[in-house]
Amino acid sequence: MASHTRETGLSHIFRFLVAYRIVIYLGGLVAIGVPLFLARAFDYHVSAGARTAIVLVSLAVMIVTYVGERRVGDDHIDDRTGKSVESYSLRMRLSVGLAVLGIAVGVYVAVEMHLVAGLLFVLGAYLFGYLGYRSEGTDGD
Repeated sequence: MASHTRETGLSHIFRFLVAYRIVIYLGGLVAIGVPLFLARAFDYHVSAGARTAIVLVSLAVMIVTYVGERRVGDDHIDDRTGKSVESYSLRMRLSVGLAVLGIAVGVYVAVEMHLVAGLLFVLGAYLFGYLGYRSEGTDGD
């Protein structure tokens, strides 16, 4: 019997990223942390532009890896129907995803710029995600 899904070049890339996801996630965190460690431990400062590029590339690769987990991972697929067994709405997924991104930006602001501003950003992002999660069951539309 033929498979209902068609393999594309993007699927192969996703499968590769998913196979090495732990290395990618840890490597991204290390890549983000190394310039900060060098600055504090050895007084060697990486330029702000280079640090920003490292953070953006690391986050982009980690986000694409996560998307790959959702697209090619089969833990959430029903074997009988071939459809996802998760029932999260797009609104909830978007609000939680934006909250995670906001927390990452807040941590970056707290470490690189201003501690209080970064912590307030993290708190706001957390509350944004929490409200999106809590309002999932209500009929506010």
